Amino acid sequence: MKNEVNYIKQVNIYKGRLPVWVNMLLKAIFITFLICCAFVAVFSFIYICTPVDGPSMQPTINAQCEYVGSKEITGNNTDSVYINRFATPTYGDIIVVNKPTERGEYVIKRLIAKGGDKVAIEPIGSDYKVLLIKGDSNIIEELQEDYLSDDISLQKCYDSFKLYRTGGVNKGELVEEHSDKFEVINYKGNDCYFLKIEEDEIFYLGDNRANSNDCSNYGAYKKLKCVGRVDIIAKESKNNFSYIFLYFWHKVFG
Repeated sequence: MKNEVNYIKQVNIYKGRLPVWVNMLLKAIFITFLICCAFVAVFSFIYICTPVDGPSMQPTINAQCEYVGSKEITGNNTDSVYINRFATPTYGDIIVVNKPTERGEYVIKRLIAKGGDKVAIEPIGSDYKVLLIKGDSNIIEELQEDYLSDDISLQKCYDSFKLYRTGGVNKGELVEEHSDKFEVINYKGNDCYFLKIEEDEIFYLGDNRANSNDCSNYGAYKKLKCVGRVDIIAKESKNNFSYIFLYFWHKVFG
């Protein structure tokens, strides 16, 4: 008992030698350290960071890179994204899904339609438009896609979508006809072919519609194959930490 009392006295003696402000500063540093550790642990658990290859999401991602087909020719490093694995994507979000044709590979696209929706790609006036009917609504929306490049054309996207519907030759192989998955709806005097998205499916397109392999080629895709939603795009020319900091600053303070 005597030794225990002496030990307590010794600790108090050392503690008393430090000014009060130093004790408070050390406590603040320790608490800040714990908060930072918790932040890093949570952030690492929720998010996956990965670089993005290919031109299919230009100009949103890899705008500084030049490609011939899918091969980069400028030698510039590509942008990276932070994928939120637990978020529920909604219309217009950038998502990452398991690649339909290869196991262990992924594609990054923009979510256009969800289960229960109907989507069409049709020539409207002098341009091509993505048309969307949400759920049980009868309202046809022309998507206003500000994220697309001004000079982008949806003609290739339309041609691929039509080929998927009617069947034909794609890359030298016979494509199965999928006209039973479509519904004809009149819009502005035109018969438009709307693909019906099943409840367990999603429909996505790349922002670079002239150079993207997406649902316009192979139809709606299984929802469960979605890996997550892209919350942060870290541009190669910028500091990644600054993007993360600004993202959370915006989330906390608006």
